[in-house]
Amino acid sequence: MIAFPLYIFLFIYLAFLCVFVIFSCINAYHIFSAGIFTVASFTMTVTVILLTLLTLYITWQHVSLIDWSQPFILFEGGNF
Repeated sequence: MIAFPLYIFLFIYLAFLCVFVIFSCINAYHIFSAGIFTVASFTMTVTVILLTLLTLYITWQHVSLIDWSQPFILFEGGNF
């Protein structure tokens, strides 16, 4: 039987969020350094930020309901 704790998925998600924040900061730096302050770039930046915050809020609502100490069983013993 292969089993591991469910919170491993939470760490993977946290690593994904860290990479996303790094790329978002690089993107914001390029927008500010290039001096591209148009209505379209501002609108898209605000839209991406709002959708990111909405996604994080919905994720937080769902993740808070999970018991992360439960094991995740990948393969059961004799069911192959």
